[in-house]
Amino acid sequence: MIITYNNKFVMGLILCIGVMFALTSAAPATKKPLPNHPSRIKYDSLHWEVPLGNKHRTVLKNGLISYIATDKRLPIVHISGLVHYGSLLDPAGKEGISTLMSSLLRNGGTHKYSADTLDYIIDLCAMEFSFGASESQLSFSVSFLEEYTDQAMNILAEMLYKPAFEPKRIERERTRLLESVRHRFDNPGPILKAAYSINMYKGQKPATLVTEKSIKSITRDNLIALHKKVYRTNNFILAVSGDFNRDSMIARLEKLFLKDTIHTKSDQFPTIDIKNRSQCLFVHKPLSQAYVRIGFPLFKRPSDDYYSVSLLNEILGGGGFISRLGMTVRSDAGLTYSIYSVAESNYRYPATLYIDFFTKNQSFSKAVELTLKEIKTITDENVKANELKNAQSALTSELPSMFRSPFDIVSTYAWNEFYGRPDTQYKEYPNKLKAISANQVHEAAKKYLDLSKITYTVVGDTAALLHQKSDSFSLENLSVKVTVPDSLPMQP
Repeated sequence: MIITYNNKFVMGLILCIGVMFALTSAAPATKKPLPNHPSRIKYDSLHWEVPLGNKHRTVLKNGLISYIATDKRLPIVHISGLVHYGSLLDPAGKEGISTLMSSLLRNGGTHKYSADTLDYIIDLCAMEFSFGASESQLSFSVSFLEEYTDQAMNILAEMLYKPAFEPKRIERERTRLLESVRHRFDNPGPILKAAYSINMYKGQKPATLVTEKSIKSITRDNLIALHKKVYRTNNFILAVSGDFNRDSMIARLEKLFLKDTIHTKSDQFPTIDIKNRSQCLFVHKPLSQAYVRIGFPLFKRPSDDYYSVSLLNEILGGGGFISRLGMTVRSDAGLTYSIYSVAESNYRYPATLYIDFFTKNQSFSKAVELTLKEIKTITDENVKANELKNAQSALTSELPSMFRSPFDIVSTYAWNEFYGRPDTQYKEYPNKLKAISANQVHEAAKKYLDLSKITYTVVGDTAALLHQKSDSFSLENLSVKVTVPDSLPMQP
């Protein structure tokens, strides 16, 4: 019997035999013994350092402060900007105007392009434009392929400086905003957030909600006037990165962003404080679970206490499952799926530290009791050395994610300058955290977790919760104000 072989098969077999022979005849490699437990595995240091933003910062001839970095990895360009304005500055009775204006800068057309034409060009070229509004800033961003740089930047300049505010688009965006207002309290989460702001900042701007009446009162002339006041080149800070020549990009930016002929100061944000009082705002909604936010007043940044409070928060509840609240209320007692604390950072007005959780109605009082117990413990005793070390490590390890790409770098430093922080902020951050002692964290706990200044905000069923008691907590011992979601915008 004669056996024939495919030539490719024979050549492959010969090659495999040759490789095996070479491997077996080579000198045996020296192998390090494997550790007997994963915790003993050691890794070489990456020697990562925080990149500085100075080399990217440029003040253009038109006065525009820009952070610019080239990135040749992909043929894409990103441009984003921060604007010195915010919804805290919306005129009384016109709440929501900054949000409506922002949506219309993208969707309301320009002097050169109708809204429909813009939509067609942006979709055809796979560009992405967005405008946003928050309490303390407005923002805009655009992403596009490098080959469409001139078209995209011309469109951005049109949107920023020559919006048309087409009447039909105004009504379309107004309708969208009205629908979002009508349905904002469908779920308990947004109710809790709004009620908490009302509870902590009673009668002040952060407690003022957008209403249907305020949205309907906004006219096209109002939008034009606000845009003219706010969208000025010396009111922007820009971040740009992507596939371009830096000098060419600077020339484009100087040409497209108009130089201000009149220099005016940005609007001053209102003075806001927190009323230190122990009380409860209860929003009735027939639910099988209680949604709870427990708050304490903090400070307006910059503050010398920021670093110690950040570590305090991480140990108390910011560290998730391994935090004190996570282990006590969630893991050990099994009273909630999620409990966490947040130490807010705010440069416009005093922030708060709050604890957030939800639990079934039957365990409401017990969950609050255990939470208060952990607060008292952390104010009575120094935190443990390993807790402090873990918290410092956790916060420091978040830094690299802020500088993953050139766009991350320029965006981070643009935001940093927007709030008036030093350019060495991130470079010094790890050392400032490591310098905080357990005693300083304890002092921060005693200073800010003052039970006489605690504020409760609850969303849930009054029949199930108001008269519920545990060993050491009951709402009956507090000053409780009961309301319903639809009445929140009218709270004084």
